[in-house]
Amino acid sequence: MLLSGFAMNAIEVMAKSKARSQAYSFLALAFSYPDDAQPVSLKEQYDLLPGSLEMLADPPSKKAVDALRPAITALTAASLGDGYTRCFGHAMSKDCPPYEAEYGQAHIFQKTHTLADIAGFYRAFGLDLAADSHERVDHISVELEFMHFLCLKEVYALANKHPDEQLALCREAQSKFLRDHVCRWAFGFARRLCAKAGDTLYQELGQLLAVFLEAELRALGLKPTEVAGPDMVEEGTQALPEAGTGQPPSCETCYGLGRAQ
Repeated sequence: MLLSGFAMNAIEVMAKSKARSQAYSFLALAFSYPDDAQPVSLKEQYDLLPGSLEMLADPPSKKAVDALRPAITALTAASLGDGYTRCFGHAMSKDCPPYEAEYGQAHIFQKTHTLADIAGFYRAFGLDLAADSHERVDHISVELEFMHFLCLKEVYALANKHPDEQLALCREAQSKFLRDHVCRWAFGFARRLCAKAGDTLYQELGQLLAVFLEAELRALGLKPTEVAGPDMVEEGTQALPEAGTGQPPSCETCYGLGRAQ
C-alpha cells in the first residue's frame, strides 16, 4: 500500500476543502457586480461545480447546479446586467438587499457593530477591502469570498503539513463566520431573491445558495439563529451609506477582498 490511512484521510479532507472553496468562489463571483468579462468567468467556474459537489456528496446542491445549466449556457453580459438591476436596482434594494447589516438590525449602532465585527474577521487573516472596491464588508459576495479564502487556506495548510493548531484556527473561523454572520441572514436573502428574480439567472442562484449553505451547516454541525428580514430605517435615523454602483475589482483569487496594507 503506497499511502497510509492517515495520508489518505488528509488527501480526502484536502479535496473536500478545495471543493467547498470552488463552490464559494462561484457564488461569490455570481453575486458580485457584473461586468463584461463575468459571463465567461462564471461559465468557466460553473464547469468545476458538478465534480466539486460530487466530492462533497451533496445531491441537493448538485440538483440546483444542474437546474442552473440552461441559464449559464445562455448567459450574456446584457442578460446578467439586466438580471442584477431587476433584483438589486441601481441603489440598495429594499426587497432583497444583499447586505447583512440590513437584516434584523433596526438601530444604526447595531449595524455599525455588525460591520465592525465582519471587518475584524477579515483583518484577523490579513485581509481588507481592496482600495477601489465599491462594496461594503457585509455584501453577500464579499462574505462568500471570505469563506472561499478560508477554505483555500485550509487546503494550503494541509498540503504544507502546517501544525494542527493552525488548521484548527482556520476551521474555527469558518464555523464562527458561518454561524455568526453568513447563515444568520443568507437564507432570508435567498428567499427574497427567489421571489423577486423572476426568470433571471438569480432565481437559480438563490436556490443554489440556500441548499449549499444548508449542506455546510449539516457538515459542520451548526445551528445558527436566523435574523428577521430587512428593516425599514425609521424616520430621523441615520442610514448606513449605500454602496456605489461601480464594479468591484478582481484579483487572482478574489473579487472584493485584498491583502491589508
